[in-house]
Order: sequence, then structure tokens, then C-alpha cells
Amino acid sequence: MKKEIVISSESTTLVRDQETPVRVIVQFDRDTKVRGIRCRFYGAEKTEANYTATSTDSNGKKKTETKTATEYVEIVSQDFLLQGAERLGFFSRLSDSMATWVGGGKHEVIEAGEHEFTVNLKVPENAPASFKGNKCEVFYKLDVNVDLPIKVDWYKSQNFEVAAQLPNLDAVKPIHIVFPENSNRSFWDKTFGKDVKFEFALDRDTFSLGECGQGMLTVESREPLKIDGVRVTLVGTENSEAQGYKDTQVYRHSLHSIDTPRILTNNSVHEFDILIPKLDGPCSQAGKRFDVSWAIEVRLKIPWATDPTIVAPIWIVPKQLYADTFNKLPGTE
Repeated sequence: MKKEIVISSESTTLVRDQETPVRVIVQFDRDTKVRGIRCRFYGAEKTEANYTATSTDSNGKKKTETKTATEYVEIVSQDFLLQGAERLGFFSRLSDSMATWVGGGKHEVIEAGEHEFTVNLKVPENAPASFKGNKCEVFYKLDVNVDLPIKVDWYKSQNFEVAAQLPNLDAVKPIHIVFPENSNRSFWDKTFGKDVKFEFALDRDTFSLGECGQGMLTVESREPLKIDGVRVTLVGTENSEAQGYKDTQVYRHSLHSIDTPRILTNNSVHEFDILIPKLDGPCSQAGKRFDVSWAIEVRLKIPWATDPTIVAPIWIVPKQLYADTFNKLPGTE
């Protein structure tokens, strides 16, 4: 039998506010002196933010470099003492190792063979879902440590997941946004630009990955309007804060390029499908030091003017969340 730590559970997905039993098996190939066998279950938000720092060397020359600040916000922490004693401090460990070397020390001898323990992991009811983005992540992991005097300790880690919560299907609603008169337009656009109005409608505000929705765009102009087309883009924003520094990562997925007449002389109505693609970034998330948001951006391309733009916020969830509940959405019976 080889020396080994095995972490075993029926599932690595944890259910909020419920205990999940996890087996920890420690195998010894011979009788071994052990100070303690311990576990720590830890969950946290991790955020990063890049910032610019300027320093001056001994010659008075300024140097600018990009650094990364990192911050952790604890979600859950559980400590388990499976056998032996609590961990000693650095100097106490050093002293105990010397005592062990001459036949003393604080430890017990564990017989060769397989020794099994069980720990119950539990995450709070409001625990955020596991994910990993470019600037932030939420993780949960169990660390097992076999504390050996004189010798190198044994370590084993196992990652666990907390699934995203299914949104309230009763709260899913359609989107209807009207481009307001003169909104997002510069002084010159207001003075010399065309009087244009357009509306964007979407059948719902919550989507899963790979899901198709239906959109409709109406463009109105009192005078003939020269237009280069309409661009529909899925835009994601990942905002993070760490040690007082803030950072943003933007993701863009082109969804549609709607062909329109070069000159619009009356109202123009366009209906189209919107397919949520595989994302470059994480699904919609929100935490204490981060948020990930998505929106459908509809941009009217008008030459020599600020493009009128509608931004429709949506919520995107992992595909598996709708596996059994999609038919409950309004209009999908």
C-alpha cells in the first residue's frame, strides 16, 4: 500500500444550507509519527485589479510599471481536526522537531494501513455560485494536511462547486426600450442631425447559454435618413475591485448586422433572432467586490453623426439551469 490522501464524495457540487458528507482517506505504508491530521474547507471571492505604479531609482530616473492588486473576501471557513493535535506555531514546530529527533516530541504513531474520516461541508444559503472570470472568481476548496514531525507534510486539495441559482421565472419579463429624442447626441448632432427615433423590443430579459430569443427593431424618421446599417452586439462588463483599485474587462460578441436601405424614407421594422453564444467571459454574477453584467447593444450607423444606441441589460445563466424549467417561461408552453 502506498502513502496517499484520497478525498471522496458522491458529488463535488454543494447545495446551499445543506451538509455534504465528504470522506477523507489517509493511507500509510508504514507506522508513522503524526502530529495531526487536519482539514480546512474554504470559500472566497477573489478579485484582481491592475494599476500603474511610479517609482524613482537612485539616479533620479522615474520608472512606471503595471502591478496587480489581489483581494479575498471570505464566504465560508470550516476547520476540522481529524486526529492528533492542533497545528503548532513556527517556533513550536521547530522545537518539537528537534525533540522528536532525540526521541521525544508531541506526536502519536499511526499504524500502517487505511484510516478513514468523514467531514460535513456546508455553504451558507446566500453563497454565490462558483465561476472564474478574467478579473474575478468564486471558489470553494477542501485542503487536507497530514502534519509530520521532521519529514515534509502531506497535502491534498479538492475543489468543490456551488451551482448558479435559477432566477425567479415569474420575474422574467420582456424588454421594450425607446431611443429618447436627443439622447446620446452631441451639440452638432442636436443642431444639424436628423430627427430619428427607434425602438427595440426583446421577448425576455433572462437567457441561458445557447438559447435563442426574438427581437424587433423599429426605426422612424420624419425626413429621409441616410443609414449604413444596424449592428446588434452582446456586450459584457466584468468589474472588479481589489485593495482600493478598480479594473474592468469588456467582452463583445457580434450578433447581427441588419441590412437596411441606404435611405430610409418611412418607418422601418426588422424582426430577428438573438442567439446567446458561448461567452468569452463568465455568466451574469454579482459579489461584494465584483459584478459581471451583460447587455444587448443596438447601434444605428449614421454617417457623420453620433450613432444612436440602445443598451438593453439582460441576465445570462448557465445552460443547465434551464434544462428542466425552460418551458415554464411565459409564452413557451
